[in-house]
Amino acid sequence: MIIRLITLFTFFFTAGVSVSQDNIPGRGNENGILKGTVLDKETEAPVEGAVVEILTLKDKRETDANGVFYFDNLKFDSYQIKITAAGYEPMVRSDLLLYASKPLEVIIKIIPKGYKTAVIDVQGNFFTQSSDVNLSSINLDYEEIRRAPGATEDISRMLQTAPGISIGNDQRNDIIVRGGSPSENLILIDGIEIPNINHFSTDGSSSGAIGFINSKFIFETNMLTGGFPSVYGDKLSGVIDINFREGSRKAFYGDVNLSIAGFGGIFEGPISDKGSFLFSVRRSYLELVRDAIRLTSVPNYWDINLKANYDISQNDKLTLIGLSGLDKIDFSGESAENNPYGNSQDDQKTYAVGLNYKKLFSKGYLETVLSDSYTDNYLVQIDGQTADVKFKNTANNNEVTLKTSLNYKLSGIMTMNTGIGGKVADINNQIFLRGDTSAAGYAYDTINADSKINTFKLFGHVNLTYKLLNDILILNTGIRLDHFDYLRLKTYFSPRAGITYKITPVTSINAAWGIYFQSPEYIWLSSSPENYRLNDIRCEHYITGISHYFSSDIKADVEFYYKKYKDYPVWKDIPTYILIDGGADFGPNIVGEAVSAGYGDVKGFDISIQKKLRQTGLYGLINYSYIKSGFTALAGGEKPGAFDPGSQFTLIAGYQFRNGWLAGFKFKYSGGRPYTPIDPVASRLVNRAVYATDDFNSARYPYYMRVDVRVDKKFDFRKSSLVAYIELQNVFDRENIYSYYWNEDEKRLATIYQWAFFPVGGISLQF
Repeated sequence: MIIRLITLFTFFFTAGVSVSQDNIPGRGNENGILKGTVLDKETEAPVEGAVVEILTLKDKRETDANGVFYFDNLKFDSYQIKITAAGYEPMVRSDLLLYASKPLEVIIKIIPKGYKTAVIDVQGNFFTQSSDVNLSSINLDYEEIRRAPGATEDISRMLQTAPGISIGNDQRNDIIVRGGSPSENLILIDGIEIPNINHFSTDGSSSGAIGFINSKFIFETNMLTGGFPSVYGDKLSGVIDINFREGSRKAFYGDVNLSIAGFGGIFEGPISDKGSFLFSVRRSYLELVRDAIRLTSVPNYWDINLKANYDISQNDKLTLIGLSGLDKIDFSGESAENNPYGNSQDDQKTYAVGLNYKKLFSKGYLETVLSDSYTDNYLVQIDGQTADVKFKNTANNNEVTLKTSLNYKLSGIMTMNTGIGGKVADINNQIFLRGDTSAAGYAYDTINADSKINTFKLFGHVNLTYKLLNDILILNTGIRLDHFDYLRLKTYFSPRAGITYKITPVTSINAAWGIYFQSPEYIWLSSSPENYRLNDIRCEHYITGISHYFSSDIKADVEFYYKKYKDYPVWKDIPTYILIDGGADFGPNIVGEAVSAGYGDVKGFDISIQKKLRQTGLYGLINYSYIKSGFTALAGGEKPGAFDPGSQFTLIAGYQFRNGWLAGFKFKYSGGRPYTPIDPVASRLVNRAVYATDDFNSARYPYYMRVDVRVDKKFDFRKSSLVAYIELQNVFDRENIYSYYWNEDEKRLATIYQWAFFPVGGISLQF
């Protein structure tokens, strides 16, 4: 109730400000500044003489020798610019929102054509995709992430609306790509690999509860949901490639903000005259919304984001990325009536730092990355009836990565990306799981492991991109080699290929095929000394589809896919449990002694129509996905995977008004997830959950449905800006069921619900 009153007061207060804002001195002398740099996407060299036009204003400028363009005396409004240059694909960049608080600076990378021409093509496109990616690609900029209804300005929750992405739990940031596990995603920030970008993360998975990436750092995000090229490795399903913006190189600026994610500030400014920094710090206050979002205890966390960049010379550029998340939660003293998670405590510390050095030359660039990720986790769960420890995990894990890649233009029609690298891992895991009979009726031995793993990984890759027949045909062929020294079978070879053929200038057919390998998670290897016998998990992708542009700002995609899995780990003591079903729960994604015996497939299709925002007006997204999976574990018999919702439908629609108001809504439907039913009679006899083992994953939860509404307002003053928003989440207060559990206090079957209806809001003061 407190947070509801705060957000409503904030919203109506700022609405009152808008009545009198025209009387603020200097309001009529708006001087919005838009500055940018145009680069060649394949070589990252500046493009001189590119024509940059602000649509609707018909104002044009040319880039200088450094690729720089500059507009001033603009209204504080939303703009779209079109970039055209001889020898390049024309491009439109939308969602450029100007603030009074500071100039807007952007970096725009345009794609060269495969053939030489002196004629400039003026038909710009609002959608961008790299030449080495043929399909299954989603591109989002900061504004699309910020304004997304129901996402609370969290990149992971925005990506959950993408085609083919399944819902795990409203209380978590699981990214479940086309029926795979949340452990199957690769996350990169400016080329630096980040194992997990969430508070209260799940060890052995890429997900958690709340994102610790500050969305205001994000310039753009590219997500690949299948068929990705050989530069990306050691993951099976998805790639999330995030690019941070640079801080201001001209002056110091600040941003103080308050939202559901916490209270914090962002600070940026120049480093001498050759670089800049961008720094943020944030603290949670979720104790105010505990009841509304159905938290059984109050989580506390801090996070820090940092980006610093420095130009050693015009062709030598250095970037530093730093991230930190500090998390604590304690369920002690909660009764089973309110707390299905047991008497547990969780204390996590996550740190990641990376240095990216980029060397530019005439036909490409060399990129070298050195990074270090470190986690220090403590998790314990106590049996409420006996006061004995049921589970305990103490982990100190460190992984250092060094990699270098070369992006080189061999000719006008051929580009090569090749690289090598390695990782050194120092893994220390103490795992205790008390032996018992599982809820599925299988007896498992006690796990009492004190594991120290010191090992390394090596990898190499090459991808060739061909642009043929005046760019009507685009081919990608690549290979990848991965070596993991800890495993018995150490080396894996991955061929990949993709093709795009333009039937017409606005319609293309696309296809991709590839073999993908992913090494077992470190926590799986730590739980048993015999798990060195596990193989890399293998997945083969077959994808085909068609893309069509109804106009430059409306694109439709239809894709069909088939993913064939092999060598997925299965817990020997629980022969129905295959690890592709894990990773979407709190606590480590644990397994005992395992064998690489699981196999299965996922098949489905995605239909997507996206409308980009022009100057003002309508924007939106319509997605429909169908997913069907079948997996076989040691017990035999094909069963649907845990992340198989059947049908999914998402509708996002919004409208940008001229006076700074923006309104949008989201409708999300998902079929019920499979689950194994609890036998209430047997459970009552022993006062614990006893599952119907013979009916593994035979039942489905009720369908999921949720409607979210969001309203934004931007206010610009002389030298500052204020942005306020309010969201009404789960407007119809639908009781979406996450799972069932056995309530030991009341000796009955109970239900864990997902988020209820509640309003959330936020304000951001930029100066």
